[in-house]
Amino acid sequence: MKDFPLIRSGKAALIGFLLLAVPMLLLSLTPITGIYVVLFVLFVLPMGLCLVSGLGGLIPGMAGLLCGLIACQHLLGVQGLAAAAIYLIPVFAVFHLILWQKLPFFKGCSLMIVTHILAFSCVYLYAQQLFDHQLYQAVADMAVKALAEMPECDILLIQMYQMGVITLPDALQEQLRILPSGLYFITPAAKQDLLLSIGALVENFLVSMVMLMMAQHAIISGVACLLLPQRFGKIAYDKQVFLAKEGKNIPSFPDLNMPPLSLWHIPRGMGWKVGLAWVAGSLLQATAQSTAAAMAGSILYYGATALFTWQGAALLNFTQKARGTKRPFRVMIPLLFYALGILPYMGIFDQIINLRGLRKPPEPKEEI
Repeated sequence: MKDFPLIRSGKAALIGFLLLAVPMLLLSLTPITGIYVVLFVLFVLPMGLCLVSGLGGLIPGMAGLLCGLIACQHLLGVQGLAAAAIYLIPVFAVFHLILWQKLPFFKGCSLMIVTHILAFSCVYLYAQQLFDHQLYQAVADMAVKALAEMPECDILLIQMYQMGVITLPDALQEQLRILPSGLYFITPAAKQDLLLSIGALVENFLVSMVMLMMAQHAIISGVACLLLPQRFGKIAYDKQVFLAKEGKNIPSFPDLNMPPLSLWHIPRGMGWKVGLAWVAGSLLQATAQSTAAAMAGSILYYGATALFTWQGAALLNFTQKARGTKRPFRVMIPLLFYALGILPYMGIFDQIINLRGLRKPPEPKEEI
């Protein structure tokens, strides 16, 4: 237990547990807010568990995991509990396996990404089986039912209709009247048609976005699950050592040799392979006829894009440090460039030109 103390920091353990547990348990009390629990478990909880376990200790991490399972069970029953367990437990276990084996940072990130993809795929297949392979339609029906039960249903439908998000057939146009005063009249038939339009909209969105989100989030979360604990855990450990009294035993922090951002780069000989994966992923996404091929294309494309994005951020950070840029701008400017989609192309440019001079030139071959 030397590398995994039950409580590494009491303050971090308490704060981290509260930030994870309280929102989930409160949001799971009502079906209307339950969707936020699902989104929290999918997109935030894995990173939160790894961060809390790394900074606070094993007990708060396991307690946060248990609260996530309880919230899903309370909201969705045994099926929700099983789906959350299939996703969260492998990610949490692999994170500690990486720390235990002290895998190099980038090998650990690769393993975490693969774990996310496999866990996502298992949850997806399990959910499809539960709904007789009609998962998207079932989710759309649940969304329509929840909307229909809301007191503000008519107002929301009319607002979406006015914005052009949903439409009515010409035959039902006369059954919806909106007066300048804000009053409205809508028949049950028109309301039902608008609800069906919402269901079709949700289903089409899920079909087009689920695979993309699975691939993209697996990469982001897989890296963040190691990046965040390594970054903030090392800072917290150094602070504990500095403030500790002489002779006090401070649990060591598992260091995976994460390089500084400014010095990170794709090794020589790997750049063209990453570029090839980028092109292949783009082609697969555009031409795939099956879900599996589209998923593979998304993984290749977003994996390569993530590597080039990271290298672009490293190049920008290297330049900013050389110019003495203040820390707030070293955070805000990369975020702005990321939002504009510039960082991947900066990474490709740096990989080709070697602007920072970090990759050593190949050694000349000896003449015979």
